[in-house]
Amino acid sequence: MSENATLEKENIGINPIPLVSSGQQKNPSPCGNILKKWIKKIPCFHAMDYFRRKIYDTSFFDSSIQPLAKTLEEWPGALLIDTTNRCNAKCVWCPNPDLTNVGVMDMAVYRKIIDDYGPRGGVLTFGTFGEPLMDKHIKARIEYLQRYPKIHKIELLTNAFFLNENIIPVILDNGVGVDISLDELDEKTFEDVKKMSFDVVRNNIVTFLEMNSQAKQSVPVNIRIKTMKTVEETMKQELFKIISSYDCSVVMNTIDDNIISNWAGKLDKESFFQEHEISKTSKTQFTHKRFNQTNIAPCTQLWKWMVIYWDGSVVLCCADMFSQTIVGDLKSDSISEIWNGPNMKSYRNQMVGRKRFEVPLCQDCDIHLSWHNLKEYYDKDGDFRRDRKFIMG
Repeated sequence: MSENATLEKENIGINPIPLVSSGQQKNPSPCGNILKKWIKKIPCFHAMDYFRRKIYDTSFFDSSIQPLAKTLEEWPGALLIDTTNRCNAKCVWCPNPDLTNVGVMDMAVYRKIIDDYGPRGGVLTFGTFGEPLMDKHIKARIEYLQRYPKIHKIELLTNAFFLNENIIPVILDNGVGVDISLDELDEKTFEDVKKMSFDVVRNNIVTFLEMNSQAKQSVPVNIRIKTMKTVEETMKQELFKIISSYDCSVVMNTIDDNIISNWAGKLDKESFFQEHEISKTSKTQFTHKRFNQTNIAPCTQLWKWMVIYWDGSVVLCCADMFSQTIVGDLKSDSISEIWNGPNMKSYRNQMVGRKRFEVPLCQDCDIHLSWHNLKEYYDKDGDFRRDRKFIMG
């Protein structure tokens, strides 16, 4: 399971290290990095940034985002489709192993969804709560999308264990962007944290990057690294040096209480930090995760994308791994009927009315992001921004 995934723009102002290898953009200058680190050490920095967000997320500024939100209410700009929620990894920060309602999407249901979404189109991402490459129909599903050119961007989130020479040609031939949740880069820590073979994953990633570099048309690649080690230690690892020699983006974070999500209250973060002897670097109360837990601004999730469970049901957001809040069923209803239906309208109205805590799923969620973040993904006309490579990144 790739964490969010989902969890993309809440990294604003904390400590992500975006490292982009050759061919994409230059790394920040050493002076710039030193200046940023110095600014963040100012005693009042986190408090000032906390209150900046608190002010900006009041209803006073809603008028600046409402036109875009209204446009996005007409049609989902992206589908997050979980054709399976099974996952071979057992990441220590993910509650996926506790799932009991697991399965694989019926191909007829999948075709119905794509036939509905395709004529108008948008972005489609495989993988939300599970590992999409465990789906034995994934090749056929990817190829089916070629019927609909208006599905203009296809992405796949993977832990790379099944990213082998059988599926790589399909990914490259169909222009599928690949977002890899790699995390630890040394064998022992990787296998302790993810409970799967480091050698398999390492070899698959290197093979994929090499084949991508030789393809007539390469696909965008993003590699996420959440590490219990320091950034400096991780950058010394052999695999990091190999990855850095290819044209891909790397986002690296040292694990702390701003990086790990509580999955809408399903993960006990305090116990997690104690069990794995991780010292929380954020001693201040002004952390972004804590802000997210108390923020009552409308959440970006209800406008950003439609999240589809393996059984065809539509859940409220990408934090709803256990399908607690189902808003519709695509086996019987259309995308438009659900996206513009009474359930979604009711939840959006609650959000706009600053009644987030009346929604049980949202009460303890720490990835609750203000709807102002929609501007990071969509232009004023509601089209996916051309300067973004991934909807999840």
